[in-house]
Amino acid sequence: MTRLVSIIMPVYNTATYLREAMDSMLAQNFTDFELIVLNDCSPDNAEEILDTYDDPRIVRYKGEKNVGLSNVLNVGIEMARGKYIARMDSDDVSLPQRLQVQVDYLEKHSDVDLVSVGMRLFGAKEATWVRERNPEKIKIEALFHSPVLHASSVWKKESFEELGLRFRQEMVPAEDYDLWVRAMLKGLKLVNLPEVLYEYRIHDAQATLQTDKTAAKSREVQMAYLQEALPSLSDKKREAFPKKLWPVFCANLRDGFFDQKLLAKRLYKMSKNRK
Repeated sequence: MTRLVSIIMPVYNTATYLREAMDSMLAQNFTDFELIVLNDCSPDNAEEILDTYDDPRIVRYKGEKNVGLSNVLNVGIEMARGKYIARMDSDDVSLPQRLQVQVDYLEKHSDVDLVSVGMRLFGAKEATWVRERNPEKIKIEALFHSPVLHASSVWKKESFEELGLRFRQEMVPAEDYDLWVRAMLKGLKLVNLPEVLYEYRIHDAQATLQTDKTAAKSREVQMAYLQEALPSLSDKKREAFPKKLWPVFCANLRDGFFDQKLLAKRLYKMSKNRK
């Protein structure tokens, strides 16, 4: 049966939290979805937990060997039959209205290709994350860090498929940052909504904790983006840009700032004047 939304949820070593994550998705106010659960050869009792569910919206996959986050996410994308693809992590919680809010927005804004919502961090760390809403400013924010909250995102499958955009395993753990940057460079429009509708668990076993590898991969994405977005910058200026120009750059944000020619001209001038 074709559903409007395909939720892709990778599972690896999160059995302690899996039931809470599953239940939060199955309790969504919006019900026209399939929940694709991707067991990437998890070493815990995830399969036993999944066996307790009898909901026709659940689609299960278990690989023969562990292939990694990006690869298993791409398996889920291949399996997805929905118009929209939604992300969900198997150790987090989505509030009941989350999917309804995001689907309604995408249905009303045909020019938008992806929408995410705000996150509340809980567990070992507490905070609230809300990303920039304006699509032009999102492009600017991406010059410094990932501009979209990956696990809370929903996107048009067709938009990404037409451009051959998939996650890349070699970019883990910055695979999402890498995908968003490539999407924007190909002209896709990303939006972040301010509503905090996703609860992001912080715990010791978490794969997405900030590490040296995360920083290195994020830097790789950042430099590739700068290379494409600001070709007028020299290699030396490009290397120095994110850290040294951040305060100056923040003071100059405004709607439409990412006009390619205007942005290149202004940032080149900023880079020359900055000591």
